[in-house]
Amino acid sequence: LYKVDAHRFQIVDGGLMPSLSAIEGLGDKAADSIVIAAREGAFLSKDDFRVRTRASGTIIELLESLGILSGIPETNQISLFDMVM
Repeated sequence: LYKVDAHRFQIVDGGLMPSLSAIEGLGDKAADSIVIAAREGAFLSKDDFRVRTRASGTIIELLESLGILSGIPETNQISLFDMVM
């Protein structure tokens, strides 16, 4: 997510990485806003991603289905159960 370009394919770690705009259903403006927000720093959660990129729920669901948002928690809030004692 942090290495991808909005409109150009790239060679990353010896493989070809498609651009965000190559994803069917993801437009140029959405691709641009994701890349710009990613340059500003890591996303704390999917909520943070939604706010900073202004992505719609449909786009977030699409990125989740492709595994692009895997490892990013749903919210910024942590639970007492998440804390290690």
